[in-house]
Amino acid sequence: MSADRLRRSPRPAYAVLAILAGFVLWALHFTMIYAINAFACERGYEREALLGLPWVPAMVGLATLLVLLPLLLVLRGTTRRLGLPVTEGGQAEPRFTTWFAAAAAGYALLAVLFQAVPSLVLPACGVGY
Repeated sequence: MSADRLRRSPRPAYAVLAILAGFVLWALHFTMIYAINAFACERGYEREALLGLPWVPAMVGLATLLVLLPLLLVLRGTTRRLGLPVTEGGQAEPRFTTWFAAAAAGYALLAVLFQAVPSLVLPACGVGY
């Protein structure tokens, strides 16, 4: 096997870490949204403004952008690796882990968006009800 082929071949460890990255980023986003809302309710920041925007939606939007960027990079990297040829011996497992990493990143991306929308639209701490 040539050195050039070794550099281009997908590594199974990368696919497994990409699977974990999708779920870890999703969990991190959930934790950040929960912490932002809890902090705002505890300290009375639910009606405060940050750069002219309501504080809680601005922070949730920032947290969402910070998580979406690495998720998109993981999704892009895994979908690019799906087109690479199968490894020597025709093993299907590395291709499956790469596919599963792409699916996990896509699912995590949708989950992050579904978590962010209610936090951006609804008032924090039930203010206004």
